[in-house]
Amino acid sequence: MKILCYGDSNTYGYDGADVFGGRFPEDARWPELLGRMLGCDSVNLGLNGRRVPRFQRTIEADLTLLKRSGDGLIIVMLGTNDLLGEADPEDTAAHMRHFLLKLEETMPDSAVLLCAPPPVAGFGVACEDAFRELAAAYEALSREQGLLFVDTAPWGIPTGSDGIHFTGQGHRLFALKMGQTIRALLR
Repeated sequence: MKILCYGDSNTYGYDGADVFGGRFPEDARWPELLGRMLGCDSVNLGLNGRRVPRFQRTIEADLTLLKRSGDGLIIVMLGTNDLLGEADPEDTAAHMRHFLLKLEETMPDSAVLLCAPPPVAGFGVACEDAFRELAAAYEALSREQGLLFVDTAPWGIPTGSDGIHFTGQGHRLFALKMGQTIRALLR
């Protein structure tokens, strides 16, 4: 089995504690930890600042990136940068719907696990509400399109002082919870 991890800076492994904007080492990032945990090939397709693709050029570029990586289980976890950029959860979910339809057309032999990203900390009640609304919209979207779904909010992933980026412990916990989720889904 191959796992493609498509997401933003938390998938990429951005280290919020590094003053130079560095990245956690490969053996400390959740996609790579997950691959070792499950004994499979895991491809980290995280990108700092990535939002749900909205424009045709971005959609095509990201689909090409995914297609080049090969078929497998595609874990899609996006929406944090959208919501922090003041995008509406409903609008974000609508763009995700469009992207996932294009993904299914492009890679029909791959399974998709849509993840509601963990909520950020310290950004107020309106932001907390937006993450809950996005999770509900993603869950409905998953049912509509017959995709796998997980809401990562209950996992309590530790973040650094910025309230956004996973700590080293956060990456380990995320990999553990994701591994448990995938094992349960594959049963």
